[in-house]
Amino acid sequence: VANKGVSHIDLDVGGVGYEVWVSSNVLRKVVTEQTVTLLTHCHIREEIFQIFGFLREEEKLLFRMLLGISGIGPKLALAILSALSVTQFAQAIRENDVTALTRISGLGKKTAQRIVLEMKAKLGQDAELSAILDEPIAVIDENDDVLAALCALGCTIGEARKLATKARAELGNGASDEDVVKKALSSIARVTR
Repeated sequence: VANKGVSHIDLDVGGVGYEVWVSSNVLRKVVTEQTVTLLTHCHIREEIFQIFGFLREEEKLLFRMLLGISGIGPKLALAILSALSVTQFAQAIRENDVTALTRISGLGKKTAQRIVLEMKAKLGQDAELSAILDEPIAVIDENDDVLAALCALGCTIGEARKLATKARAELGNGASDEDVVKKALSSIARVTR
């Protein structure tokens, strides 16, 4: 990370600079001179070429799904991800909470209603969206280091959530993140033997 702006970061990738638009959540988590890996989405329209960056796969997936809704452009989709975590967004969709969406700057009531309707309509048809929106809210926090570690080791989001939940249930509330990851990995090892 070469520089941090108000809504973007400048990345130095082997001497080549890239301006990458990110949510406020990403901005809070990265610091200048830090080496970071981002999942990216390139948005090309007429004369505009923009790169959007995400730390987690579900954020990128939700961003792309929001772009598929009429009236939602990349800046508004990023504003939604800045205002609500994926878990909070999922809760708003499940509970038809249009008010949670209208609190976001630039998002009116009609667009918020359209988001809720279209996301709910896609639930049964899109397995990836269903995996995000149908997850129980309290199982794992968005910023869970255990979930991040398991995903970094190759688990899908759904697998990581199941493994972490099972490991936490077996170890109890006082277990460290490291112990939970070890327990989750040991249960994978038992299944693959």
